Amino acid sequence: MTEAQSKPDKMDTDFMSIVRSLRNDAEKQLARSPLRSNELKCQTSEELIHELQVHQIELETQSDELMRVQLSLELSRDKYLDLYDFAPLGYFTLNDKALIEEINLTGATLLGVERSKLVNARFRKFIAPEYFEQWDRYFLNVLQQGQKQSCPIIIKRDDGSTFPARLESIRITDGNKENPTVRVAISDITHIWRVETALRISNKKLALLNSITRHDIMNQLMVLSGSLENALNTVRGKEGITHINRAQKAAKTIQYQIAFTREYEELGVKAPVWLQSSAVIRSAESQMASKTIAVEIPDERLEIYADPLLVKVFYNLFDNTQKYGGAVTRISISHHLASDGLIITVADNGIGLSPDDKKHLFERGFGKHTGLGLFLSREILSITGISISETGIPGNGARFEIAVPEGAFRFTEETAPS
Repeated sequence: MTEAQSKPDKMDTDFMSIVRSLRNDAEKQLARSPLRSNELKCQTSEELIHELQVHQIELETQSDELMRVQLSLELSRDKYLDLYDFAPLGYFTLNDKALIEEINLTGATLLGVERSKLVNARFRKFIAPEYFEQWDRYFLNVLQQGQKQSCPIIIKRDDGSTFPARLESIRITDGNKENPTVRVAISDITHIWRVETALRISNKKLALLNSITRHDIMNQLMVLSGSLENALNTVRGKEGITHINRAQKAAKTIQYQIAFTREYEELGVKAPVWLQSSAVIRSAESQMASKTIAVEIPDERLEIYADPLLVKVFYNLFDNTQKYGGAVTRISISHHLASDGLIITVADNGIGLSPDDKKHLFERGFGKHTGLGLFLSREILSITGISISETGIPGNGARFEIAVPEGAFRFTEETAPS
């Protein structure tokens, strides 16, 4: 007899065994209920048959309902499994040692390995070696914190090829398990990576073109300025001198604007990074023309997630203080927590700003020179959701408040003394 022919006999045997087990349980329950047994003895055979028929119908109805519910549950389960297995993302369940406990078909396809061979495999095996440290730190953070976290990383397939991916992970605590697990969703971001690479190349080409154009214009401006200077030495009429002076002023304004395009061109080119605020402020302070203004540095532990051009924000604030603040001797920088983030305050002891100036302070072109410094500062900060406003009282000094949202600031651990 073949294995296929023997299976029905085994199923019949199992079924009969279950039936006998259920009958034995029923007889035992009846034996433990003597009152029920006496009631049955008092009934006629016709009444007993009728009652048994009623119970039979009830049981058949319940059985049909249970079958319907079971079928519905099986359909729901199959639908869930289809959605899980064929989802566009790879889904992984890792234990606290980063071993794979469960994985869907998409995840196995992304890694290029049969699903059955991935169970209990170490997930780190599929991380590109240069990203090992980043993965270890990321997984530890996910285990220690309850909220969802994301991370760009390079995944290495079983055949050695790689692709850029984004991980979305969250810790799951199961009451039935002693240790937590981590759910990880992996998306292949190769197409995004290619677009970003193409944009970087385009930006590089545009930057080169702008640099060449800017260089040529600056050379022509130098010729123009020199010619105007020579013309000023030869012209004697008052009206002619006035026109030349006006032309020289316009040439200087053009120079300022060309210089600004060089700074604005760098905005957003590099990815935001964590910057130590005290180091950024010291760098800006070192560029100040005046060395008579004392700058109070804030907490050394504070770091801000911002564009690398953050130093220009503080430089522009310091530069404006020197130019328009009057007899300023001190710039104090402090911070405090707010309901929706952190407020960094930059205040001086100068003459302050008028109410009319406050209205247009961060607009492009407002100011006595190019009017681009504070406009650029606002643009730099906005890259990571940081805003800036002026809240000082005229006559009591300028006061700038930089609002840093949650997630864009942190406090590092203090270095232990050696």
